Amino acid sequence: MKHVILLLSVISIISCSEPKKLEDSYKETVLLQYLATPNAPQDTCESIITNKDLCFKAYFTAVGGTFTETTAAVKTLTCQTMISTVYKNMSGIAQTCAFNCQVTDWKSKTSSGVCAQSTIPALIESSLTSNSAISCLRSCFATTNNQISADQIPLYLLFNNIQNGE
Repeated sequence: MKHVILLLSVISIISCSEPKKLEDSYKETVLLQYLATPNAPQDTCESIITNKDLCFKAYFTAVGGTFTETTAAVKTLTCQTMISTVYKNMSGIAQTCAFNCQVTDWKSKTSSGVCAQSTIPALIESSLTSNSAISCLRSCFATTNNQISADQIPLYLLFNNIQNGE
């Protein structure tokens, strides 16, 4: 008899528990994504510049010119400045995400051969208007349940800031 009462008690407790809410699932998903996301904004920022250099080098090689890659010191300083100013209100993981979007864009240009077939201004312009980079950047903000407006996006595209002399 004691076992039956114990079993009924356990069953009633289990049946009284609340079903999992969508909000709980969202929180778990964001937490898992947060834990699985690398947090290396300085490294990924410098990777943007490295991949941009590879693209520009492909262009200069195609036209018979020479290209001098950005020095490590300049990459470091540029990224430190961007992280401490433009990207300062973003977490390290969000910064890394935003930089990775741009790394992917430059790698795509290089691997597709676009770099060798376009001009430097056109390549920079294409990085600022890339639908895939912009969509990716929006997703970096969406994972924190935040939004970014269309007029804010150019602020977070690294080479827009460099071109503007910031």
